[in-house]
Amino acid sequence: MHILYDIDLYKYNTMRLHSIARIVYMPHNRNELFELINGFKQRREKYHIVSGGSNIVFSEFVQTPIVLLMELDEAITILENNIVECGCSVRIQQLINKIKNENLGGIEYLFSVPTSVGGAIVMNAGRGRKWNSSISDYLFKIEYLDTEIMEYKIIEMTDGLFSYRNSIFQQNLAIVVRAWFRFRDQPTEITQNLITERLAYSKKYLSMENPSCGTVFCKVNPVIMRLLKGISFKGAMYSKKTPNWISNVNNATASDVRKLVRLATFFHKIFFLKCKTEIRFFE
Repeated sequence: MHILYDIDLYKYNTMRLHSIARIVYMPHNRNELFELINGFKQRREKYHIVSGGSNIVFSEFVQTPIVLLMELDEAITILENNIVECGCSVRIQQLINKIKNENLGGIEYLFSVPTSVGGAIVMNAGRGRKWNSSISDYLFKIEYLDTEIMEYKIIEMTDGLFSYRNSIFQQNLAIVVRAWFRFRDQPTEITQNLITERLAYSKKYLSMENPSCGTVFCKVNPVIMRLLKGISFKGAMYSKKTPNWISNVNNATASDVRKLVRLATFFHKIFFLKCKTEIRFFE
């Protein structure tokens, strides 16, 4: 297991914030993860689970220990009947390219998302409400560490595990370590075309020129978010191109991002509208 002290988290978050973590643990296998989390549990110590670092805003100094899962399990295994076994540390682009070569597909719209497979499952990454498409559509079963009873479990897909940009794994009582997918038959050339279309769409409609943590709210009023486009605070700015999107335009900090999130929350409140943040703040 790698243990890093007083490390800048710049390369571990897609917002590219300069944040100093007191300590970062990088387990290399299930046994190391089990012993690490069990130790936290015995000491009643809080911790943050981090994978690809998207949808996360790190404070300027992160006192809480971070458990980074990007070296835990990077294996992809093609099984029979369109089933693919995949470790949580695999980048989503790696998985898409792997199944493309096996004439399988279905999640090409995630190619532009800077996340790991584990992170995508936890957040139930998808294409948007109007498309009604999410990574959970192709999940067959999931292996996770139940941190309440400290036991590895495998759960098959049932109703209630996932909803829009949400899953039971966000409650910090379980850590996803591996998953099995059942993808659809799809010729390699079609998958490649869909990847190309997604990258073109992202370039045209998403603010990819600056670091960001993706969409900010999973429940939001679109009119308010359009009105906030271009509003900035110090180094952070609501994208002028993409609604509901905060970019790091000039060495932003977590405080800058918080200010913009609170501004949107305030406008929702005064108009008696509901909103729910998708990003998470780690301190």
